[in-house]
Amino acid sequence: YTVDLVTEPNTKDDHIERDGAHVYVAPEAALFLFGTEMDFEQTTLRTGFTFRNPNQSSACGCGESVELKPADLKALAEARASA
Repeated sequence: YTVDLVTEPNTKDDHIERDGAHVYVAPEAALFLFGTEMDFEQTTLRTGFTFRNPNQSSACGCGESVELKPADLKALAEARASA
């Protein structure tokens, strides 16, 4: 995942706002990020953003490198309908 400070949002990016935080997602990344939960974590060993992505198919041991598959939109819609 790449997290950058956005000072001038791109009008084509998807904009998500929650609890005062603003996140902008490039359209080409959206299909890989559907269903992802983003958080910020502070521990003794690390401080930073965490991602729980149901589309992640593998990751290295340190979590810095991940492989993503496109979201299964049908499964996502069914899960939301049953929630």
